[in-house]
Amino acid sequence: MASVPSLLVSLDEHEGSGQEGVQEVHEIANGTESNVKKRKQREIEISALEERALQKGIPQTPDEFDKLVRSSPNSSFVWIKYMEFWFDLADVEKARSVAERALRTINIREEDEKLNVWVAYFNLENEYGSPREDAVKKIFQRAVQYCDPKKVHLALLGMYERTQQHQLADELLDRMTRRFRTSRKIWFHRIQFSLKQGEGVEYMNFVVNRALLGLPQRKHIRFLTQTAILEFKCGVPEEGRTRFELILWDHPTRTDLWSLYLDQEIRLGDTEIIRALFERVISLSLPPKKMKFLFKKYLRYEKSQGDEERIDHVKQKALEFVNMPYEA
Repeated sequence: MASVPSLLVSLDEHEGSGQEGVQEVHEIANGTESNVKKRKQREIEISALEERALQKGIPQTPDEFDKLVRSSPNSSFVWIKYMEFWFDLADVEKARSVAERALRTINIREEDEKLNVWVAYFNLENEYGSPREDAVKKIFQRAVQYCDPKKVHLALLGMYERTQQHQLADELLDRMTRRFRTSRKIWFHRIQFSLKQGEGVEYMNFVVNRALLGLPQRKHIRFLTQTAILEFKCGVPEEGRTRFELILWDHPTRTDLWSLYLDQEIRLGDTEIIRALFERVISLSLPPKKMKFLFKKYLRYEKSQGDEERIDHVKQKALEFVNMPYEA
C-alpha cells in the first residue's frame, strides 16, 4: 500500500517561518527573554505528555485507540493518531468520524488542541475530499466559528503552502490582509510568500507600503526588520540592506537592529562588507554598555575567522573607546 502523508502537523510550521530569531532578539532587548524560555518549556512539557500517552506503544486496533482517547480525551495528538490509523487503512469516512468525535469531545477551553484537530481535518479533506477545494473550504468555514479566526487562516495557509497550491494561497493571503490588516504576522506571511514566488522590487515595495498603512505605528520597526531579513534570505540582499539602512537612519541607537543587520551579512559571508559594517558600528556614539556588546560581537566574528592581525585590530579599537571620554 502506498504511503500516505501524516495528518499530524505542528502549528509552529505555519506560525514561525523565520520570525523566531527576530522575536528573540527583540524580547532580549526589551527585557522579556523569559517569554522565550517559557514558550520552549511549554513545548517540552507537551512533547513529554504525548510520549507518555503512547509509552506502551501505538495502538493497533480501534478498541485500543478508544481506550486511549478515553484516558486522554483532550489530547489532539492521540485523536490525530487515531485518525491516521483509519487514514492509513484508506477508510476516510471513519477518519472523518474520529475527527468529528474529537471536536465534540475536546474541552472547549482547549482551543489549541481543537485547532490541531481542525488542521488534521484540513489535511484529510485536502487528500481525499471531492471536490478537494470545496471540501477543505467547508471544514475551514466551520473551524473559524470555533477557534481564533487568525490562527485558522494561518493553518489553512500553511497547508496550501506545504502542498504547493500557490494560487489558493495567494487568494487566501489577499483576504487575510484585508481582514487582519493590523496584524504584523499576517503581513509577514504576505511578504514571505511573495518573495518565495519571485515577485519584483516594485511589487514588494507596494505590499510593504500597504502594510505600513494598516499596521499600528508601534509595529512598524519589527515588521520592516522582518521584511529586510527575509529579503536577505530570499536572494535579494541589496533590498534587505536598503531597508536596514532606512530603519537605522531613523533609529541609529538600536543595537538590536544593528546586530540583526550584522547577522544577515555574516550569514552571506562577504568579509569586506561585514568588516565595513562593523567599522561603522563601532564608530557610533552610544552608551558604554551598548558599545561593549558591539565590540564583543566584532571580536567574536574575527576570532571565528582566525586572523590574529584583525583580532588585535578590534582589541585596539576597543581600548581606544574605553580611554575616550563619554558624553551622555
